[in-house]
Amino acid sequence: MKKIIVLVLVLTLFLLPNAAAKQGHMRLLAVTETSNGDVGGIADLYLEIKPGTGRVYLETFPLTKVDTQISTRFAKEIACDFLDQDCDKYDFFYTITADSSIIGGPSAGSAIAVLTVSMIKGVPLDENVAITGTINSGGVIGPVGGIGAKIEAAKMAGMEKVLIPIGEHSGELKIELNESTNQTMNQSINETINETVNLSEAEEEFKIEIKEIATLDEALFEFTGKIFRERKTNITISQNYADTMKKLAIQLCSRSTNLRNKILNLSDNATKGILDNALNLSTRGKEYFESSKFYSSASFCFGSNVEFSYLILAKMNLTDTEIIEKIYGLRSEIESFDAEIDNKELKTVTDLESYMTVKERLIEANEFVDLVQESFDNNDTNLRNLAYAMERLNSAKSWAEFLDNEGKEFDFNNKTVENACRAKLSEVEERLQYVEIYLPQSLENTRKELEYAYNDRDEGNFELCLSKASKAKANVDTVLSVFGVKNEDVKRVVDKKLEIVESTLVEETEKGIFPIVGYSYFEYANSLKENDPFSALLYSEYALELSNLDIYFKTQKAEKFILFDNVDKKLLIVLVVGILLGFVIGKLSGFKVKNKKIKAK
Repeated sequence: MKKIIVLVLVLTLFLLPNAAAKQGHMRLLAVTETSNGDVGGIADLYLEIKPGTGRVYLETFPLTKVDTQISTRFAKEIACDFLDQDCDKYDFFYTITADSSIIGGPSAGSAIAVLTVSMIKGVPLDENVAITGTINSGGVIGPVGGIGAKIEAAKMAGMEKVLIPIGEHSGELKIELNESTNQTMNQSINETINETVNLSEAEEEFKIEIKEIATLDEALFEFTGKIFRERKTNITISQNYADTMKKLAIQLCSRSTNLRNKILNLSDNATKGILDNALNLSTRGKEYFESSKFYSSASFCFGSNVEFSYLILAKMNLTDTEIIEKIYGLRSEIESFDAEIDNKELKTVTDLESYMTVKERLIEANEFVDLVQESFDNNDTNLRNLAYAMERLNSAKSWAEFLDNEGKEFDFNNKTVENACRAKLSEVEERLQYVEIYLPQSLENTRKELEYAYNDRDEGNFELCLSKASKAKANVDTVLSVFGVKNEDVKRVVDKKLEIVESTLVEETEKGIFPIVGYSYFEYANSLKENDPFSALLYSEYALELSNLDIYFKTQKAEKFILFDNVDKKLLIVLVVGILLGFVIGKLSGFKVKNKKIKAK
């Protein structure tokens, strides 16, 4: 009898993991490259979640053209962060199957995030709805290619609604990367690319609803009819941030006033244009200060300081010896301050982002001192570079005021920051692979920024690697953001992005986190959106990437994994039933054996 009970118990325990596993499914819109162009198709996306250690597995058949593993991991992280759930005690098994090889990469990110959220919460999805789009920081749904082919595939598969990223349902689907965009992004993309697809006509032709969405929240509502969280606005700005940034703006703008007073009596017609630009920047800095936009104020005053300092240096008629003294004095000051900053302990996200900003400014100051040295050696001293290096050092010192801030603390040890750096680098590489399929022109400056990030990684400067990789990813996402957007619609995209950034910032502050750089870029993007929407778009992407860096630094989530709370109860029932069944079978077996013995007698 004991053997039977043990056997039943073993079988029960063996079946427990399978009882705990939950599997979900949704249809995935995909694109296959053929000799006749892109052809849309339907793939199947499956997800199985089991108790584990937070690992993510992906199986694709056939193999996708672009590695999808990175975006799968990131989509899972976005989903868990979206729900504020601790996913580290479970393994996620994703499977993508299709009839033929598809273009993978980040284009499946939004679908993966939607399926993951639905599985965690145990909410079914409407299989008549399909989605295409990348998933980005803050739960933003980003543009993708092959929209026309995917819509056609959705209709052929009998679907009723297709969700596409905001901006791509605006008449003719085309990419307009004009001169303004090129200047903002510093890219050498000079062609206008047009797909001969009109989304409004496609909606009419295929009798299928095409709806623009901007966020994971909106996508989930279309799939489930449920609102998972209310959108939040009205940021509670950290008082410490407001006070410190105000102090920084006062420092830089007061310096503008002092420098202006020194140069006004020294200017002449030859330098009038430079002086006018400096005065204009200084005036704008004061205007933004009056409206309490302190980061924007500091940025404009910094620009005016460079111009004023250059004019003063030019009027000083410095000798070679005096220039050399300034070069070595400035370099020594940079090195001394750099060593001081390296001794700072980083505890909060504000500390981390402040450290990144200070280090970047010191490195930039040093690079401009190098340029001055090179020009001096070639008998062509560039005093503007010297002025820029001086002001960059002053700016670094001002930003150092933000170190040692209060807030939610993280373990920013070398290993955790290195892992964050590597994760962000992988995300950038995947984005670049994907963009280059549809935009074969090289994104030279983004590649260069990425190389700098890799160099920082190799040299152990993981905080700088994380910062540069975040900005490189923002650059690529900016290109994707104008993918399919007409120039006149860019401002609408910017406004939506800024709404999302604001909501993300609210959520971060509620966690006890104040992403200082993310907020600063958010403010700056708002100040630029009327006159320079392309620059505003870039800075809004910067803000998104740097507003929730905490996603890379795990802490125990307050809420439990709801799905498996329910499952654990079911497992307990299975276990109890199994034990009782074992005893019953054992008793029955014992009774039969006893009866046989009686009959034998």
